[in-house]
Amino acid sequence: MNIGHQIKQNRLKREWTQEYLAQLLNVSRSTVSSWEVGRNYPDLETIVAISDLFAISLDKLLREDSVMTKEVSKRMHMNKYYKIVLTMIAVILLGLVISNRRLNQLEQRYRENLTHYGWHLDKDTSPYANNSAYELKTEDTTYYTYILPTGYNPIPLEERKVNIITRRNGHVVDVLDSQHITVVFSKSNDAKLKYQGSGQVNLAGELIADQPRLTGAKKAYFKAYLKQHQKTYQALIQNSLQKKQEIITKR
Repeated sequence: MNIGHQIKQNRLKREWTQEYLAQLLNVSRSTVSSWEVGRNYPDLETIVAISDLFAISLDKLLREDSVMTKEVSKRMHMNKYYKIVLTMIAVILLGLVISNRRLNQLEQRYRENLTHYGWHLDKDTSPYANNSAYELKTEDTTYYTYILPTGYNPIPLEERKVNIITRRNGHVVDVLDSQHITVVFSKSNDAKLKYQGSGQVNLAGELIADQPRLTGAKKAYFKAYLKQHQKTYQALIQNSLQKKQEIITKR
């Protein structure tokens, strides 16, 4: 006997109408009718309620209906799947919220440190850069940096890492950390340059051997140029690293 017949049999035994049973189960009369003729099945929560209402064990109610048993098993598997998916989504969302909060805290720290150490918003570019471009001028050196606003984006993008661009007497370095240092060779900075471009250097201001973007002639020229101004570049690199530490370190 399938579950629809059992529902109908127990309902009639108690002389209940479909409408009355529907009220007890908080469903519509047509829903009860659909169960009884086998058009569809109650959900798991309703099956438990029917079992309690008719004082029939859940095992007996399901055992005699193989189709319903398979349906219940399928729904249980689906519910388990949904729970796993929902748990994963919840974990991801929680991670994003925590990440967003952390990035906001870091952004606030960086901006406070910039102000503390005398940096100012770059008036030429900040209006077009969400007031996030900063500049610091000393007697013969100018430093630039940019703080990417966190907003509602919790993803730790590469751009969020603070880099320092330092310029002195036509010499320019872009320093992210001790392993990522770029020297910029531009005629707008030094009109005497034979070639323009950029190259990766080490802490000593020496051109790193692996420079696939540079031709042999450029590489040789930049190497000689760096050696000629090595002390200047070493000082710029060290000063840039020091400025970065001041910005990112918690006071």
